[in-house]
Amino acid sequence: MENIKKIIGLVIIIISLVSCEEIPPTITPCQTNRVVLVEEFTGVSCVNCPTGADKLELLSTQNPGKIISVGIHAGYFSTPSSTNLYHELRCADGINLEATYLGPVSGYPSATINRKIFDGENELPTNLTKWAGYINTEICNRPIAELSATSTYNSQDSTASVTVNMTPSTYFIDALPENLALTIMITENNIIGYQLTPSGPDSNYVHKHVLRDIITTDYTGDVLITKGNVLSPQQKTISDYKIPAGWDPDNCYIIAFIHYKGDNNKSIQQAIEIHLK
Repeated sequence: MENIKKIIGLVIIIISLVSCEEIPPTITPCQTNRVVLVEEFTGVSCVNCPTGADKLELLSTQNPGKIISVGIHAGYFSTPSSTNLYHELRCADGINLEATYLGPVSGYPSATINRKIFDGENELPTNLTKWAGYINTEICNRPIAELSATSTYNSQDSTASVTVNMTPSTYFIDALPENLALTIMITENNIIGYQLTPSGPDSNYVHKHVLRDIITTDYTGDVLITKGNVLSPQQKTISDYKIPAGWDPDNCYIIAFIHYKGDNNKSIQQAIEIHLK
């Protein structure tokens, strides 16, 4: 009897250990060309934010070409230090997104998944434990439009031009509201700078997918042309955008996405990412 009690106790311990182990996030593959945009709110003094960045890298690796990540440095963890150890990774558009349009963010790291409020949620930013599940839901939805994009970079005067082409999807036949919009962003990858991590301060942390600027007219998106509630094939070109000194054009990317622009519906319907050069 004593041996049986020991065996039962050992089984209970093993079960407890297994139940505490984190299950790696997985996403069910779907036969659609939907690309999901994840906007992660982060900051250099957020000790848990590197965990969120690592999780997005894992999800993106598992689903190549299906997830676009943007790191938005905004909110109370993003303020640079007076000691000048921190690089300035904030931008005005990112601050506005967090403060008024997508936030405010109450906990870090948080991210919006296609700018959608999911069932059971009261706000757009969600906790990292839910990212994989919400991405899984969005990645299986067919897009309402197809996007293609090209860019050119002139190294002589450090200017870039971007063209985005939009066409209605053959899979989508429902009528669209008139508040469909386009947003074009520039991000920069592999910025070396300070970050507080679970292991302590790291002055050589690699910041990825950092939002540098929104280059459409308004950070909330430029309204698109719809005719009879149907998206008309159209093109958006931004010419001679000046790449500021200090940015590395080789590490810059263009992100474009179609989304709704309503007070209660800001959801992204399709996205694309291309290298600047």
